[in-house]
Amino acid sequence: MKKQQITMFKKIILSSLIIFTFGTLEAQKLNYFVEASHFLDNREYSGNSDKYAISQTMLGARLNGMLGAKIDSTQGFMAGINYLYEYGDKIDGNTPTVNLFYHYQKDGLTGLLGSFPRRGLLDYPLALLSDSLDNYRPNIQGAYLEARGTWGYENFWCDWTGRQRSNVRESFLAGLYGRINLSPTLFFDHYFYMFHKALYGGHLEDDHIRDNGAFALLFGADFTKQTSLRELSFKAGVLGCYDRDRPDPKLHFWAGGFVQAHIYAKKIGVDASYYRGGKLRVANGDGLYQSGNYGRLDFAYIPVENKYVSSRAAICFHMVDGALLNSQQLSLTLKLGAFCKTHHNKMPK
Repeated sequence: MKKQQITMFKKIILSSLIIFTFGTLEAQKLNYFVEASHFLDNREYSGNSDKYAISQTMLGARLNGMLGAKIDSTQGFMAGINYLYEYGDKIDGNTPTVNLFYHYQKDGLTGLLGSFPRRGLLDYPLALLSDSLDNYRPNIQGAYLEARGTWGYENFWCDWTGRQRSNVRESFLAGLYGRINLSPTLFFDHYFYMFHKALYGGHLEDDHIRDNGAFALLFGADFTKQTSLRELSFKAGVLGCYDRDRPDPKLHFWAGGFVQAHIYAKKIGVDASYYRGGKLRVANGDGLYQSGNYGRLDFAYIPVENKYVSSRAAICFHMVDGALLNSQQLSLTLKLGAFCKTHHNKMPK
């Protein structure tokens, strides 16, 4: 009889906790966010370019679902799963990424803490952060803070990528970037991040700590509002990086000139860029910039774009060390719901 009473008491406690939890959530405003995205990136690289980046086809779909609640008008929390399925692979071929974070937003200040989607937050040049990161490592796991006003915006972020164990290196990325508005048309963009890769937990012979980082200083002009075009903008400046394998005491630097243009009508457009200078060794950047002489020209088409759907198809030409390479890209994203307004959430270029 005593055991039955204890069992009944446990059931009452559990039921009370469930009722209290859902009652508390009901008192708040429930939030949900669902993003389904499909991507194709077919890279036809050949010749000497193989030493910079490999030819491959990346094809898959990602489902990102979250549920949470707003604590008040400025803050809340979200939890969910971000899952990648690569076509032709097993359903458990990729480990799902956990979404679990707190978010705050008020008067131009945005903060996120936990494991949260990178897309819509970071908009770095491809030389610094490759466009494939959103497909294969979609979350920042750490913190993000942004201040925004009529003067422009500035943000800081930290992404923890590994805790030191016998088979895992301690590693993290930390960076900042922003834009200073010089006039209604002119602006100054600045980007920086560092990547630190420490030793394995157990001692391994010839194991080295790596310090790697990259930066960009770009002046630009955006004439979109003065035209009927969808976008008309230009940037020019310097890309650079540093790299060191300890115990080498010296940081090795490389830098060069960079120009970029985005010209879009309603449905079609051109993205063009050219880099000339030192051979950039950026751990998380596009490998083709290692050539030191790299131009890219994308002819893009936007089939569908509305409140819920964004898409982009592009034929891309790459000029690397005098050789002409090509790739094709297709992306389609469906979004429902929201958790926090972001300012750079657009299809990659």
